[in-house]
Amino acid sequence: MSIPKDPRQLMINLMYIVLTALLALNVSAEIVQAFFTLDKSLGDSSQLVLGSNKQMLEAIREEAAAYQQFEPYLKKAEELHRLSRDMKLELNTLRNGIIEEAGGLDETGQPVRKLDKDIPTRILVEEGRGDTLASRLETTRAQMLALIDEKEAYRMLEASLPLSIPEVPEGSDKPSWSAYTFQQMPVAAVLPIIRKFENDIEVAEATILNHFLGKMGANIVMDAYEPVISAESSYVIRGERFASEIFLAAYSSTADNIRVKVDGRYLPVENGKALFSATTGPIGSKQHRAIIELEDPLTGNIETFEKSFSYQVGERSVAVAADKMNVFYVGVDNPLTIAAAGVPSSEIRVQATGVDMLHQGGSHYSVKPQRVGTASITIAGGGLEPTTFDFRVKKIPDPVLMLGNKRGGRIPAATFRAQLGLIPRLENFDFEARCNLVICEVVRVPKGGDIQIAQSSGARFSAEAKRLINRAEAGDIYYFNEIRVKCPGDEVARQLNGLIFNIQ
Repeated sequence: MSIPKDPRQLMINLMYIVLTALLALNVSAEIVQAFFTLDKSLGDSSQLVLGSNKQMLEAIREEAAAYQQFEPYLKKAEELHRLSRDMKLELNTLRNGIIEEAGGLDETGQPVRKLDKDIPTRILVEEGRGDTLASRLETTRAQMLALIDEKEAYRMLEASLPLSIPEVPEGSDKPSWSAYTFQQMPVAAVLPIIRKFENDIEVAEATILNHFLGKMGANIVMDAYEPVISAESSYVIRGERFASEIFLAAYSSTADNIRVKVDGRYLPVENGKALFSATTGPIGSKQHRAIIELEDPLTGNIETFEKSFSYQVGERSVAVAADKMNVFYVGVDNPLTIAAAGVPSSEIRVQATGVDMLHQGGSHYSVKPQRVGTASITIAGGGLEPTTFDFRVKKIPDPVLMLGNKRGGRIPAATFRAQLGLIPRLENFDFEARCNLVICEVVRVPKGGDIQIAQSSGARFSAEAKRLINRAEAGDIYYFNEIRVKCPGDEVARQLNGLIFNIQ
């Protein structure tokens, strides 16, 4: 380009050159700032997943403390946490070393020589620490997957677990992954790459912890076993039938691994319980022996529990039993039967303490506790001495959170986008009760993108949360955290563990 002789035109050309340079510098500054924005976003995402991982690990510890058969899952979870912690420590050491070589952090919290390209090239390419990093990441991924025993689950998790090192694209002149990734990259660009690996480790740990929790929830959770004989009455009128339920304490109504026999005769087991009945004969004591066989769902071993039980056949007695459970539940109507053999119902006097009681006719009552604790029912009249029966009063058990028909794991994107809200479902709870979702947090971690968060209140997803769910694509991970529900009788909402979904 020729230099104009007109001083005015020369000045205009010089101003244009200066303006172009300034624009180039501004673009560079924006790009550099974008690197640090990405680094911060990945750090925030990592902290969010870290909090969820702590909750899941604590839940596994509590289950293992209560139920001995879950100890193997606790050992695996703790080994998984150790692998994650050690790898993150190595990444943090590498990150701090690069920042120190770049002159430390300035007053804005950014490296002094953030545009320096020689530092990452020397440390990660020439000194070989990039190749070491790739090897350690792949080794850690393999060690995490080795904790999965089930072949089908291993294949599913292997396909979705992060931490994989991509191949160098064909046609690239770079001899290795580390050279392709880090050579002549400024410090500002390398830091979010290292942060991304930290986030991948947290997500990998979360995925496997969620798998362990799912396996623990799929088993019958019984730890200490005690045969229980629950009879409508232990003292009956001559000529009537004696009826009794035989089951294991802390039983599950879905159990299919229990066999019960009384006096050598096997009884049919339905909903985890066996019903024993016998025709009563002469007045006096009747003795029977129950044997319960339980197959451990984890080991296949069979344990045997034996216990004798007896009842008295007489002329007059009274018994009080909850119709559905051995406890009362707060906030719902608990049906109660009060039967006094040989005593006219018009002469029976019933007094309740700690609950509201309503007589519904005949021997049927309804009890509604207002708070957790104990309650007592006192029976008198018709020549009976006052007799008091104590009951425990408990809150309704925690519901199970469902999204459609799933509690977490892999889900097709179309199915996920079609959901309208989380459902708190009371499983194996015989009473008419419904828990309501109060609030939850929806977190989207898109594959290769920034974390996105939305709040939702009520049974249906809020408009903000629904928009976030409608963006679901294969490779995304969604977290439902800070979930609070309110069940009948609750004074304040209770918090439930979160859910994690991997979008297919």
